[in-house]
Order: sequence, then structure tokens, then C-alpha cells
Amino acid sequence: MSTGVGRHRAAPLPAAPAVGHRAELHGLRGLAIGLVVLYHVFLDRVSGGVDVFLFLSAFFLTGSFVRRMEDGRALAPVAYWARTFKRLLPPAVVVVLGTLAAVRLLLPPSTWMPSLQDAVASFLQVQNWQLIVRGTDYEAAATLSTSPMQQFWSMSIQGQVFLLWPLLFVLCAVIARATGVGPRRVVLVLMSAIVLASFAWSVISTSSQQPIAYFDTTARLWEFAAGSLLAFWPAAAPPSPGRASAFRILLGWAGLAVLVGTGILLDARSLFPGWIALIPLLGATGVFLSGSTGSRWGADRLLTSRPFTLLGDISYSLYLIHWPILTVTLLATGRESAGPLLGALIIASSLVLARLLTQWIDAPVRHWRWANAAPMRSWAVVALALVMGLGPSLGAQVVLERAEQEAQRRAVADNPGARVLDSDFVPHPDADPQAASLPTDESLSGDWGMLDGPCEGDLKPEVDSVAEGCQSTEAAENAKVIVAVGNSRMRQSAMSLIEPAERNGWRLVLIHRNSCQFMPGVMTYKGQECYDHNLAVMDYLRELQPDAVAMNTTVYRGVGPETPSPVLDETVPELVDAGVPVIALRTPPRSAEDPVSCLEAGGNEVDCTTPLDPEHMPEVRPDAERLAALAAQGPVHQIDLLPVLCPEHECRPRIGNVTVFMDKDHNTATYMRSTGGEVARQLEDSGFLW
Repeated sequence: MSTGVGRHRAAPLPAAPAVGHRAELHGLRGLAIGLVVLYHVFLDRVSGGVDVFLFLSAFFLTGSFVRRMEDGRALAPVAYWARTFKRLLPPAVVVVLGTLAAVRLLLPPSTWMPSLQDAVASFLQVQNWQLIVRGTDYEAAATLSTSPMQQFWSMSIQGQVFLLWPLLFVLCAVIARATGVGPRRVVLVLMSAIVLASFAWSVISTSSQQPIAYFDTTARLWEFAAGSLLAFWPAAAPPSPGRASAFRILLGWAGLAVLVGTGILLDARSLFPGWIALIPLLGATGVFLSGSTGSRWGADRLLTSRPFTLLGDISYSLYLIHWPILTVTLLATGRESAGPLLGALIIASSLVLARLLTQWIDAPVRHWRWANAAPMRSWAVVALALVMGLGPSLGAQVVLERAEQEAQRRAVADNPGARVLDSDFVPHPDADPQAASLPTDESLSGDWGMLDGPCEGDLKPEVDSVAEGCQSTEAAENAKVIVAVGNSRMRQSAMSLIEPAERNGWRLVLIHRNSCQFMPGVMTYKGQECYDHNLAVMDYLRELQPDAVAMNTTVYRGVGPETPSPVLDETVPELVDAGVPVIALRTPPRSAEDPVSCLEAGGNEVDCTTPLDPEHMPEVRPDAERLAALAAQGPVHQIDLLPVLCPEHECRPRIGNVTVFMDKDHNTATYMRSTGGEVARQLEDSGFLW
């Protein structure tokens, strides 16, 4: 491809180095993945190995494309995509299908549907976004909500970059041709801009929303762009025999020490992927700049040794395999950590299976002459891999969803939920005493409160953090609006308002953000993120002036007694003074133990019922007097669902053939919807006017 020649063309940059085979970088890649495995199994820390792996992948990718640009050859991004995903997908299909089989055989039904969803997201290269939507915290200890396919978050980011980077190089080639500027200069400018922008966003996002930033592609792009910039640095020339530079030898070992020591010396899980990720990348850069020293004392001598070469050969397979083996083993045995013996067995089995996967699937497909002969053949392999992976995953989802739909169809008769606690309740004559509980075991972990759709038109918030968690039911255009605000627990509680709102022709709007209980002007344990969000929600309420606002007015975190919420000091009085009715929901109880895990472990409903400490959550809500005083000034309506969530101060796993708790801290949306009649009764008793 011609780049054009200008009259006053700038002096050329040094020729882009030919990458060739850098044996020490191959070993470094193996070391990076080895550190990931060791730290996952034994230290429960972030090693920085994944960052190095992403960094090096961009280094190799950039070198080949820039050389094509300089030689005037077609960049052929479609052919590149075919070759790349032909190589990546077949091993992934084997690992994912094997993981699904292990989940089906060894883990409880509540894990099945999330695992199937993760499988589809992994094949489509969007697993990182799936984890963000699900609210996954990378730092959290392994529980049944931990995805056995969580390792695909980085593979998905890498896949997205493999799709994006060739397009950026095409753009650079077009700009170079149009302006007469050398293509390498254009690439340098573009990659430098990406480094600066993405790194700045990574630091900001990590400080305010680290669990999201960890999986966010845009917060990771700078690592790839930095690897692309490294591709322009000339490789260190091999030294004359016996004349290795002492500086280069020291630089190589210093780089290795920095990389290995990142996770050992720094417990920096909550700091990644911000500025702290610079440390392992600087270590990798030291190894790169050290190059091939030719010295028996050089770090490259270690990295090119047989163990590290083998580790580099199986690095991709090892990364894919070790995580499901670790998580499924821990979840199936109920252990919090592997320990020395089990950890060693997990690593040994991971190494053996990774070697077999590389030998039988990865290497044969990678070197398959027929598939490599033409892009269309590579695409055929990609298509076949997707069919083999997506077919069983989507098919199993359909089966589980149909079972759930059938159970929902019978719910009126078989799953009355909280309605059985009503003194006037009469069992349905067609009720099946053997009917499965709702939500079904397979869909339990995904039973989060959902309304019909996003907030649109006049209801759409201007602030992103508010808009992201805004949902609305369908209603007439001029319908009155009730807005429920709060955290994930309020998200579940708000489901109790759907039935009475719809019955009276109102629209229900839910604004929630995980871990952000609605306390405007109060710095909660989540810090600035929730502080800013709650202020923005309050501004939204002031502007919208809804016909009612529902919020939790007590606080209970499972430790210590339930207390009145700070919203009673300023927020509720402001709304009352503005004539906006406030529905004051008592915060729901938390179960002392996870009833779902208890049932899945073989316990019965009696064994899995836990008493609620009356000193923590008394029968009379702690904000009753304050609410009564506020009610004298304006419309304040108390709703207390404790009697139907934990009747007689006992938290049962199921009521009315509906599971009450999805975990220790959250009620199921299905059960909360069944409390709509009780909410309607309490609102009527308090004088609420629909």
C-alpha cells in the first residue's frame, strides 16, 4: 500500500523491528499465565499476569500489521479475523462444554442457567460485559454465584481488541495515504492517544467503581495500546560472544522480579486495572528491553529453558482450564480455599489437561494446512466451532426456560407465595401438592426484580448512573407515577408494588444501584460513587415531581440492630413539604444463613429455617415514632413486610411453595411480587390515595 510522498515530508522513523520469534517473550507469556494460576489457587491475589498477557498479545499483533503497511501489502482484516478466531474458538468450545458438563453433574441447579448464559457470552466475546451486568466482584470469595467461566472476561476483551485493532490499522493506512505521513507515525499518534485516554479513564473508573472497571474493555485498552507502542521499540541486538551487557542482564532480572513480586508484595486487587497495572507491564518491558543477552546469567536464559518454553506452549489452554477446575472443585466440596495438597492437585491436573488440549485441539487446528489455505476455510472452522458451542448452550437454555414458563403458568394454583399467610386464603382446587417451587432451582440465581423496560421520554434521567438502573412498567401516557429508589435489596422489594400499582392504573418506576442504599448527602461505605449517585437521584425526583416515592427508611446490614435511616432527617421532610407522598418501606430482613445453600446441601425446610434476632430486628420498626411525627406534617405511609418475609420472626426458605430468599441478603423477586396484596392492604389502612 502506497503511503504517498509530500514535498516537505518529515524524516523517517527507524524501521519497525521485525518481531520474529522472541523465545524469551514466549517464556514470559508462559510465566505470566503460570503466575495467574498460582495466585488464583494459593494466594487469592491479582498477579498482573493477565495484564502482561494482554500487553504482549498487542505487541505481536501490531508488529505484523505495521510491517504490512510499510511493505504496501493489503492489511486484509477479514482474513486476520478468520485466522485468529479459527485458532481461539476450538479450545474454548472444548473447555466451555466440559465446564457445563461438570456444572450439571457436580453443582446445584441454581448454577445451571447462569453457566449457560456465561457460555453463550464467552463464545460471543462479551463475557466481561455479562459479568458487569450481573454485578460480579472479582475480589469476592468463591460462592455458588461465582462463574466457572469467569476467566473468559479477559479472553472476551482480547477478542474485542482483535476485532477493533485491525480496523484501527486500516484507518491509519487511509490517513497515511491521504496525508503523506508515514504509517508508523500515524499509528504512534493514535496508540499514544488511546493510552492517555484509556489510562485516565482506568484510574478514574477504578477509584469510583472498581468492580466494574476491572471487567471494562475501555479501562483496559491502554494496556493493549502500550503493547502496540512497544512494537516500535527496536529489539536489543544480540551481543558478541562473551560480551553481554551487565546492564541488560540486570534489567532482565529486575523486570522478572517486578512481575513476580507484584502480587506477593502488593495486595492490590482493589487497585486494578488503574495505575497499579503499570507495575507488571514495566516488569515485562524490562524483560523485553533486556532481550537475548547470550549470557548464562541472563533472565532470558531462564525464560528460554525447557520448563518455561513448555509453559508458553500451553499458556492459552492452561488459562482456560485452570479456573473451572478450581471453582467447580471448591464449590462442589464446599471449601473456601484449596489448601496446599488440593491446590497442588488442581495445578497438576490443569497442566496435564492443558497439555492434552494443546496437543489434540489447539496445535492441530492452528497448523491445519487445509484451514489455513484460504480465509473462507478458516471461517468455516469458526462457524463450525460456534455451532458446536452455541447449539448445546442455547438448546439447554430453551429447555430450562420452557420448564420455568410451565411452572409460571401453574403458579396461581401451585405457587401462591405470601398469599397463604392471609387469613382468608383458600387453596386452589387444582393445586398440585407435588408442584415444583418457584422460581425453579435452575433460574433462582437470576430471579432479580425487572420491570417492563427502560425509562424513556420525560422519565429518562439525564445522569448516566441514574439512567443505567432506571426501569419502568407499562402504563397509560398520563398515568400517575410512583418512583422506588434504593439499592439491590430495594430492587427486590419494589416488586411488591407492581400489583397494586397496575391494579390502580399507576406506572411504577424503579431506580436502583447495587450497594447504594438511598441516603442523599450521606457518605456510605461505598464512598463517592454512591454519594454522587444518590444526590443525582434526589435531583431527578425534584425535577420529576412524581405522585409518590417509595424508599427504605430503616437500615439493617446483618450486624447490629436495625436503625432509622438518615433519609428521615432531610430527604423525607423535603418530599413531604413538596406534597409528594412517601411510602416508607421497612428494610427487609437478612437471613442468618443462606437457606438456598442449606436446601441444596440436603436440608429440609425445617432444618433450613433460621430465627430472626429480635434485638436486631424487633417487631416494632425503629423508625415508627419518627414516621408518625412526619405523617402529621404530610403524606407518609408505612409499609412493614417483616410479618410475611419472616413470619413469627422465623425466616423460612419457602412460603406458599415460593422460595423466599435467593441468598442471605436478598429476597426473590417472585416472592416479593406475591406480597402485593399485603402492600395494598397496608397502603389502604394508612390512607394512601391511588
